[in-house]
Amino acid sequence: MKITRITFTNFMGYNSLNIPSNLEEEFPNGLILISGRNSYGKSTILEGILFAFFGPGIFAGRNQASFITYGEKKAEIYIYFELDNINYYLYRKWSRSGSSSSKLFKYDKNYRKYLEEKKINIERFFEISRDQAMSTVFVRQGEVEELANIKGAKLRDMIIDLFRLNIIDDSLKFLDDEMKNLNLDKSKLENLKVPIDRIEKDINSYQSQIKEFKDIIVKKKEIKQKIEEKLKSYPSEKLISKLESLFRIIEIAEGKYQSHHKVFESKIKTVDLQTEDFSSRNVLNSKINSLNKSRTNLETTVNELDRKRQVTTKGMGMTKGRIEDIEGKLKKMGRSRKELDKGNGTKIVRCPTCQSELTQEHYENVIKDFTKDLKNNQEKLSGIENLVNDIKKDMEEQQNKLDKIKNDLNIIQGLTEDFENFQNYKSELLEYKKESELLITKNKDNLKDVSPEGIRQFSDEIIKNKQIVEALNNDISERREMIKKNEKLIDELHEEIDKMKQLDDQIGIIEVDLEHLNKAKEFVRRFVTEYMVAKRLVKNIALKAEKYITDFTSGQYGELLLEESGSKKTGLILKIKDHFNGQHESVEFLSGGDRTALGMALRLAISELMNILRPTKNSPKKNPKIDFLLLDEPLAALDETRRERILIHLTRSTTFSQIFLITHTAIPTDIRMHKIMVDKDHSTGISTAKFEKVELTPLI
Repeated sequence: MKITRITFTNFMGYNSLNIPSNLEEEFPNGLILISGRNSYGKSTILEGILFAFFGPGIFAGRNQASFITYGEKKAEIYIYFELDNINYYLYRKWSRSGSSSSKLFKYDKNYRKYLEEKKINIERFFEISRDQAMSTVFVRQGEVEELANIKGAKLRDMIIDLFRLNIIDDSLKFLDDEMKNLNLDKSKLENLKVPIDRIEKDINSYQSQIKEFKDIIVKKKEIKQKIEEKLKSYPSEKLISKLESLFRIIEIAEGKYQSHHKVFESKIKTVDLQTEDFSSRNVLNSKINSLNKSRTNLETTVNELDRKRQVTTKGMGMTKGRIEDIEGKLKKMGRSRKELDKGNGTKIVRCPTCQSELTQEHYENVIKDFTKDLKNNQEKLSGIENLVNDIKKDMEEQQNKLDKIKNDLNIIQGLTEDFENFQNYKSELLEYKKESELLITKNKDNLKDVSPEGIRQFSDEIIKNKQIVEALNNDISERREMIKKNEKLIDELHEEIDKMKQLDDQIGIIEVDLEHLNKAKEFVRRFVTEYMVAKRLVKNIALKAEKYITDFTSGQYGELLLEESGSKKTGLILKIKDHFNGQHESVEFLSGGDRTALGMALRLAISELMNILRPTKNSPKKNPKIDFLLLDEPLAALDETRRERILIHLTRSTTFSQIFLITHTAIPTDIRMHKIMVDKDHSTGISTAKFEKVELTPLI
C-alpha cells in the first residue's frame, strides 16, 4: 500500500494543503522526511493521515471540532492511495455543528473515474483496528522508550492485542460469558434460597399451634357436652315457646281489657246509669226510649219556636221598612221644602210624595202625621224585637236540652259498645288463662317456676346455652380448619425443604462448573503466555528484533529474551544480552539511548511480523493492508551513531512501503531522502508545505 497524495482544507493549521502540488507527481515509496521548525505543523500532517483513515476517535479526549482551522465552519481531507494496484481515495468532511461524513472511492478503469464504495467498514477494509494502528503504524514522541520499558501483563496484553489473537479472546469471552451466566443463575438460585433451619422453625411453630388447637378442641368439646346435657334437663322448647306465647297473649288481652274497662268507667259517669244497667237490656232500652221521646218533643218545640221566630222576624222587617220609608220621606220633605213668593207674601211648599203645592199649615200637618206614624212603628219594632229575643232564648234552652239528650244517647250507644268490648276481652282473657293453667298443670313435673318470669328465664337460658353451643361448634370447626391449614403448610414446608436441598445441589454443581471455568481461564491465559506469546510470538519478535538491536547498538547488545513473569506466569519481562560481559540484563539497567534503540527495534520487529506471522495454525490469514509507518520524533534520545544506523536502516527497509519521519536532529549528509518542507506565516498562523523529491543512490 502506498499513499500518493494528501489534500487538507481547513484542517488545524492548514487552510489549504495539496502535496505533491504537481498533479502529475505522487509520493514515492521509501523514507520521506517531514522537516520544519517546532509548532510549524509537522505532526499535523501525520495526524491528518490518521484522521482520514480512522476518524477523530483515534485521538482520545478530542472532539472533531478541535481539528477545524480557527474561524472556519467546516473541514475536509482527501487521502489518495494505491492498494493492490488499484487507486483509491478516502474523503472526510465534518463541521462544528457536529455533522460529519466519510466515504471511500475506488477508481474504475472502465468508467475512468472514481466511484463510491457503499457500506464500507474502514477497519475491516484495511484489516486493522485503530487501536492496532496507534500501536504499530503511528509512533508518537516518547512511545519508543515506553515500548522498551513496558513489562509484565501489559507487555503480554499488548502483544496479544497487536497480533489479534481472536481465537483466544473469543475463548476468554466465551468463558467469561459462561461464568457470568452461571453466576447469574447462582445468584437467582441463592435469591430463591431460604435457610432450612428457618423453615424447620416454621414447621415447629405450626406443629405447636396444631397441638394447642387440638387441646383447645378437647376442652371445648367437654364444655359443649355439659351444656348439651343441661339443655336436655330443661322443658321442651315447644312447651316453653307455647307458654311464652300464651303469656304474651294473656298480657296483651289483660291490657286490652283494662284499657276498655277504664274507658267505660270514665264515660258512664257522664250519664244517669250504673254498670249493672248494661247487664239488663230492658233497663237500658227503657232509658233509651225515654230519651228518644224527650228528644222528639224537644225537636217539635224547637221547630215551632223557629217558625214563630221566622214570622216575627218577618213582621219586624216590615216595621223596619215602614220606619225607613217614613224617615226617608221626612228627610226628603226637609230637603225639598221651598218657599215660593207669589207676590202676596204667602209661603208655599210642595209635597215630597205627589209634588202638589202645600201650604205651610198643610205642610206642618203632614210632618206631624209622619212623625206620629214613625213613633208608633218604632214602639211596635221595640216590642217585636223583645218578642224575638224571648223566642231565641227559649229556643236556646230547648236546643240545649235537645243536645244533651242527643249526647246522652250517643254516650249510651258508645257505652254499650264499650261494655260489649271489655266483656269480650274479659272472656278472651279468661279463656287464655284457663288454657295456660291447663298446660302448666299438665307439665307441672317439668316446670319448677311457672310464672311468666320463670318461663322467660327458662327461655333465655335455653337461647343462651344454644348460642354457646353454636359458638363452640363454630370455634371447633375453625380450629379444625386451622389444623388442616397448618398441616397443609407443614407439607408445603417439607416440600420447600426438599426444594432448598435441590437448590443447594444445583448451586453446588454451578460452583463446581465455576471452579472448572476459572481453571479453564487460567489455562487459556497460561496457554496464551506460555505457548502463543512466549513460544511463538515472543520467539519470533526476539529473533526479528535481534538483528535490529545488534545493528542499532553497534553490536554491543543482542539475543533479546522475553521471559514469563508473575506468580501465575501471565506476564512478560524483557532481558537483553550484553556481548561485552556475556550476561543477559534487564532493560531497566540500559541507558536511555540503548532503551530507545531497543524500543525502535521492537517496534520495527512487531510491525514487520504483523504482516507475515499467524499466532496459531487456525488463526485467520488477514494481514493488515496498511504497511506504512508514521514516526513522530523517535530519534531524539539517540546519539549520533545510533541515529545514523537507524536512519540507514529506514532508508534501506523494504518491509514498509513508506515511512513518514519527523525529526529535529541533524541528518548526515550522506543520507539522502525525500522531504516535505513545512513552513508557517507568522502573521496569519497558517502553515504551508511542499514536497521535494530527490534522486536516491543506493547506500553501501
